[in-house]
Amino acid sequence: MDKFFLLFFFFFLGLTIAVSQSMIDSIDYYSEKKELTKAINYAKNKSEEYLNQKKYQDFCKISVRKSKLYGTLNDHDKSLGTLYKALSISEKNKLRGKAEIIEQIATHYSIIGDTLKAFKNYYKAKRIALTEKDTASLKNIYQNLFRLHTVNKVDSSYIYMKKKFELDKLVNSPFGIAGSYNNHFVYYTLINKHSMAKSYLDSSYSYAIKINNKKLIISSLSNYGYYYMQFENDFKKGADTYEKIKKDFKDDLSTFDYVELYSNLVYAYEQLGDYKRANFNSSLALDYSKMLYNENLNDKIREIETKYIIEKVEDEFKEKSKQLEERQSRNRKIIFIFVALFGFSLVLFYFFYQNLQLKQRNKIKELDSEIQENIINASIDGQEIERKKLSEVLHDNISALLSSAGLHLSAYLVGQKGETPEEILKARSLLKEAHDQVRDLSHELVPPVLAKLGLYYAVQDLCEKNSNSIIHFTFNFFDSNQKRYNEEFETKVYFIITELVNNIVKHSKATSGYITLEERNNQIIINVEDNGKGFDSTKTFCSDGFGLTQIKARVKNLKGKITINSKLNAGTLVYIKLQIPH
Repeated sequence: MDKFFLLFFFFFLGLTIAVSQSMIDSIDYYSEKKELTKAINYAKNKSEEYLNQKKYQDFCKISVRKSKLYGTLNDHDKSLGTLYKALSISEKNKLRGKAEIIEQIATHYSIIGDTLKAFKNYYKAKRIALTEKDTASLKNIYQNLFRLHTVNKVDSSYIYMKKKFELDKLVNSPFGIAGSYNNHFVYYTLINKHSMAKSYLDSSYSYAIKINNKKLIISSLSNYGYYYMQFENDFKKGADTYEKIKKDFKDDLSTFDYVELYSNLVYAYEQLGDYKRANFNSSLALDYSKMLYNENLNDKIREIETKYIIEKVEDEFKEKSKQLEERQSRNRKIIFIFVALFGFSLVLFYFFYQNLQLKQRNKIKELDSEIQENIINASIDGQEIERKKLSEVLHDNISALLSSAGLHLSAYLVGQKGETPEEILKARSLLKEAHDQVRDLSHELVPPVLAKLGLYYAVQDLCEKNSNSIIHFTFNFFDSNQKRYNEEFETKVYFIITELVNNIVKHSKATSGYITLEERNNQIIINVEDNGKGFDSTKTFCSDGFGLTQIKARVKNLKGKITINSKLNAGTLVYIKLQIPH
């Protein structure tokens, strides 16, 4: 139960830091789209621009944000290097805002487990923030000092808890006050003053309801469940509280939240003697633990891949920029020589130089566009390969093993006489349920109808699955033979159509969708149309959402063409022509 409690505490800490740093710019936009490559490149280019322009205050601010992006990739060496460079420039130019930089340095040391350096830097940041009257940084510093002192069982945690609370009241921040009440709940729980802890928990929950923050509401309810079971021995009330969370906030819980939720339900029902429910929740906790393990593993793999792509893109960009700079240098020399020799030709060479510069800038833009397009295609190809690989592993290995285990168990039961033990029947039922879930997951990753029957039947199945009482999809094809194409081509075309269908379902507010496939002159013609709200396709910023960008990149990769026609309140028509590979 202590593990559960501390997990909520650190979760809320992360929220307070994130809110205090919230800004709306290109970094946030790319981060929300999970395009870390673009976010880091943007931050890098802006920091170099500010440094060249001697805008040192702006340079320090963007450096802090860039360090957080590196921290997201667990690249703490680059993150700390970025912060120390910003700190050096800030000290050299006697700038304000050093407290935030040092506080971020301390946070990175805390993450990598160097508590001594973390404390040292937090105290240093505190002194500077007090001198500069930097309230925002002070709140984060006090919160982190409270966290470190609490984790390390140091009595000083009370002091920093009170200081942070005073600042929250000073700036009248409902979110911050809710966090401070949560800190009080943590502190009074640890020192076994349960009535005081309960009082602050009530206040934290009231503020969470007041600002309608679902994460805070869930956390407060979770703490109520903990409190009922740990201090009132009311396991029925604790179980009811967790069941309420599961019922009312099922769409707001992460995989990690579900693991903790079901684990606490197991504990509650065991104490109540309801072993049937305890076993049921134990199975769910195990299932979500496996999902969490796979998600964490995939996140680590994506981190490694993203770091590799970022470094590769940076190296390619540097090399190509260097080559272009060398060409520019040679061209400048030629121009200067001709200017010196032929003064009369000055105007002619000036226009030539400007034209050359424009071409080179366009070439750089083309290179950047090509690199980004390659990254998108590589990412999509990787996803499709992983989908297929994971589907095959689930279907051919895990599913087969589960089936085999079930058969062995059934064979064993045939040879037994008398009443079959309930545990054996339960085990066989669990094996069948696991087999069914693995099979369903395999089908979601790569539809079996696509592999077995081909593109036409897969698209028809896609239309049927997405049709409901709100929207109906109609599929037409003009190839009576319904021929098969190579597997890779069919998969890519299927997922292009899937993305377009998802866009219609999520964004168009349409009641009807129409999909047609036609083979003509060794080409596949795809039409996807809806009668939804549409948009102004003549405006680039409207028509280039990330989903459409992916589709355009994939179509271009298949040497095809795509046309999007849409008007406000007049629906959307997407027309695609793809060359059929030999």
